[in-house]
Amino acid sequence: MNQLQVLLHTALIDSGHIEKCGLLIRDTSQIKTTSVGYKLEQADVDTLVNAFNQPTLLRKKGLYFNEVYYSCIRTDNESIYAKDNNRGLIVVKTNIYILFGTFNDRMNPAIAIEAMEKLAKEQ
Repeated sequence: MNQLQVLLHTALIDSGHIEKCGLLIRDTSQIKTTSVGYKLEQADVDTLVNAFNQPTLLRKKGLYFNEVYYSCIRTDNESIYAKDNNRGLIVVKTNIYILFGTFNDRMNPAIAIEAMEKLAKEQ
């Protein structure tokens, strides 16, 4: 694992609050790193990068990410919270990165959000 993967795993995956996660470079739309074994298509990367550009449309239509359709619960200039039944997607924008993570039905959404927002503030 590279240094950023270790950070993601230590702060998010190992805590048991996030199932899968990754870090994108905002300006170039490149994948910086993901949790081990998490594969993303370029369309998923583009979806996350562009999601912050149209918050009103995102609230109405939701977003399709990693073969799951999520309805938007909350969106603002820095965070997106979305869900599909009992699982969810959290996307947080920093000055350089877009941090994203998913949680499943065995994880508490509020704690998952807190973990993601805390890590994003450290970046």
